[in-house]
Amino acid sequence: AKAREAEAGVLYFAIAASIVATVGLRFLGTSPVQTSQTLSAISLIWLLAAVYFLFRADRIATPQDKLISERVILGTAMSAAVIATAAVSLQGVQNDALAQGFEALALLWLVGASVFLYRSIGDLQMAASTRAAYDMRGDLVYIDSAAEKPKLFVSKKHGLSGRPDAVVMDGEHHIPVELKTGRVPRGPLFSHILQVVAYCVLLEDEYGRAPPYGIIRYGETAFEIEYNEDQKKLLLQKLAEMRLAITKGEAHRNHSRPGKCIHCSRRAGCPERLA
Repeated sequence: AKAREAEAGVLYFAIAASIVATVGLRFLGTSPVQTSQTLSAISLIWLLAAVYFLFRADRIATPQDKLISERVILGTAMSAAVIATAAVSLQGVQNDALAQGFEALALLWLVGASVFLYRSIGDLQMAASTRAAYDMRGDLVYIDSAAEKPKLFVSKKHGLSGRPDAVVMDGEHHIPVELKTGRVPRGPLFSHILQVVAYCVLLEDEYGRAPPYGIIRYGETAFEIEYNEDQKKLLLQKLAEMRLAITKGEAHRNHSRPGKCIHCSRRAGCPERLA
């Protein structure tokens, strides 16, 4: 939490300093030299912010994530350096407006890099905390959260869409992970199995490779759910039954468990409820 506060503080300070410096231009007049000096100072602030975010990313990133961050900051720094050099050299030909434009462009490059790194650090920290909390093995490449919704997987072929709680890599396969809270059952529930199978179908359509299994995790207990053609056919059959019920405009209770009715979100409008 303290690390997140520090990161946010650095970003807010850079933004505030940029605003103050920009407003200060109004009081310093429109001298090209003064404008160039102010833009250079703002660029330095954002360069320092980018260096700080890169340091933070280096502390928490996997080797692959670290490589991506380093490439981004390297490319940005090189671009900013080239643009700033062009701005300085243009002062000699008395083209002050163009020089200031190049300096402003260099500043925008640095701001963009800093914001990118800040967001990347947040994603890395979320992935690291999720992996540690649920003891996930493999590279975590996707995670659903309340703070930021990731990509929605869509299968137009099967009329299906959804977001798994997480996706981990097992070799070349994308493995969906569904995290459940509350009571730990003796075995995975049928509805949860179908949910994971649905995610397997979505990932198969998305990446062109069927995952061999999916994972349901109840607290510290995990179950691997095999994904095969029989499971896929069962899911598609249930989808067809649901669409038929929608077409008819009615759906009937398929169990005799009062406890299930008590905790059902549709209980109030169900004429067949048992409790």
